[in-house]
Formats: sequence, structure tokens, C-alpha cells
Amino acid sequence: MAYIEISKDNYWYNIDFLSKKAGGKEKLMVVLKDNAYGHGLEIMAKLSCGFGIKKSAVKTLDEAKKISFLFDEVLILADHPPRELQVDGISYAVHSIEGLKKFPKQSSVHINIDSGMHRNGIRVSEIEEAFEIVVENKLHLNGIFTHFRSADELSCEQFWQNENFEKAKLVAKNLVQKYDLVMPKFHSCNSASLLRRKTPLDDDFARCGISTYGYTHLHETLIGEDICLKPVMSLWAEKLSTRELKKGDRVGYGGTFEMPENGEVSTYDIGYGDGFFRHDGKSELLLENRAICGRVSMDSFAMLGREEKVRLFYNAHYLAQKFGTITYDIITKISPYIRRVVVT
Repeated sequence: MAYIEISKDNYWYNIDFLSKKAGGKEKLMVVLKDNAYGHGLEIMAKLSCGFGIKKSAVKTLDEAKKISFLFDEVLILADHPPRELQVDGISYAVHSIEGLKKFPKQSSVHINIDSGMHRNGIRVSEIEEAFEIVVENKLHLNGIFTHFRSADELSCEQFWQNENFEKAKLVAKNLVQKYDLVMPKFHSCNSASLLRRKTPLDDDFARCGISTYGYTHLHETLIGEDICLKPVMSLWAEKLSTRELKKGDRVGYGGTFEMPENGEVSTYDIGYGDGFFRHDGKSELLLENRAICGRVSMDSFAMLGREEKVRLFYNAHYLAQKFGTITYDIITKISPYIRRVVVT
């Protein structure tokens, strides 16, 4: 059966590099949302914990419950307010005043500040109202954060948003003193913004997702010589069958591939139903320098030769370029039902 290899050594190499960039393991929150970007939530959570990481972020409460025992805190980034108080160690990102009002008393929250992305978040002018709700509902304000919209691009927007967040932090710190609250943790850096920093991190920690799995989309002029991330996931398919075909025989749906000469064609057990892209066979698609023969089907694809297994990718950049997308799209689509195997 098809399977995924997860390189423990590469993953630990990446988070070691990012931890040092952030200022220590305690200043790195690993993002494990969406099944750890396709790598396997529980597998990557255990590897993170084994390295010594204490904070993680996920998408939903269901994800948080599966791994909360491994971390001091799990931050839920994109789920709706719960009806009941959650267990210790689980906190929620809050993206609006309306959302903040819906949390049960004593809930743990991180307030998202809209510093310029304008996707969600509380405006600076709303921070005092947010604090009033926190105090009134006896919420635990664990953190205040923002998200950069263009950290990987060659522009000044990173600095503009950072200045806006610094203003928000000043307002928040004054309100913490006014209401005699425990100072929350401040965090703003995602993978790109941490990687491009030339000075020590001045937040309490950074949230890193894609870089922990070995990828960056930083503009090439922003990538320093020290940045050398290693992809963690390799996708493998195993052979279903082999057949002898003659020159001119056509393969698969639509017969888009025609045999250039007599030879062997094998079929392998991954298709678009497994999260791999539906290649239409109209152009060349190379997998490890060997071309797919024709269309990718729901559960399989064909290739010249008779190898028992083939690797579809180790570095997802080529496939991202081929399909006009980004590495996130390639790796997060891989089916959670494909077996994951940790290797060193």
C-alpha cells in the first residue's frame, strides 16, 4: 500500500534551527493544524514534544483534544467558541468582539489584533472594549497576537504591520495594568517573518508552521545563507500491476499517452482520491525524473518500467510549480488515510 515517510531527523533539524532563531525552545510554537499540514497530527505532535517544544497550535477543538496532553498549551486558531469550558491547557484564538462575548466564563483566550491584514481580528480602537469583556466574564487572557499578510514578499508591509502591532501592544499593556491582570504573551511572527529577522525576537514566542516541515516561500532576496530547511515528507506509491504494451498502444482514460516503443507499463496505488493532483496527461509530469503515462486516475497512475515502488515527491516545490500553486496546497491535500511511517 502507498505510504508516507516522515523524517524525524529533518523535522528536528528544522525546529532546532527555528528555535535558535526565536531564542530558545520555549519561544517556539509549532503549528500542527490541518493534520500537521498533511504530515499526521499525532505523529508530529509526539515528535515536537520529544524535541522539547511546549506550545502548539491547531485548527479545531477535535485536534486539540488529541494532543493536549503533550503540551503546556494548545492554541485553537479557527474553531468557533465552545459551549462549555475547556480543559486546562487548551485556549482559543478570538477574532472579533462578537466572538469574544460568546466564550464561557473562565475560558482561556488569545486575542487576534487586526494590524493590517483585514481578514479578521480586533481593531486597535476595540482593544479596551475587549478588555472590559475579559474582565466582566472572568476570561483568562493568555495571549495577544497578530498575523502578517506579506511577510514572505519583498515589500515594506512587514514593517508597517509590525509598527501597528507595537502600538496595539502598548495599549494592551496599559490596560493590563489598569485592570490588574497577568501580562499576556505577545506573538506575531509566522514562519516567513521569523526567518527574515536580523534582530532577536522581541515577542514572547513565534508561531511556525510551513517552515517546520521544510519549506519557505520567502522572496529569494530575503533568504539568508543560513536558511537551509529540509523537507520532512516523502510520498511513496507501490505497484499494483505490470503489463507489456506495444508501440502505439495508448494508456489510461482518454488514451492520452501513446507508447513510443514496445515496453512495460506499471500501475501504482495513488490517485487524486488520495489527495494527489489530477494530472490531465496533456503535458509532461515528472516524478523523480520519470514521467507519468497519461492521466492520473482516482486511485492510481501509470509509469514506464516495473519498479515495485516509486517516490512521487520528496520536495513539493516542483509539483507546486507544475500545478500553479504553493507547497502548502500539495502537502495538506494528502489523504489522512495513507499510512505514515517515521524514519530517521
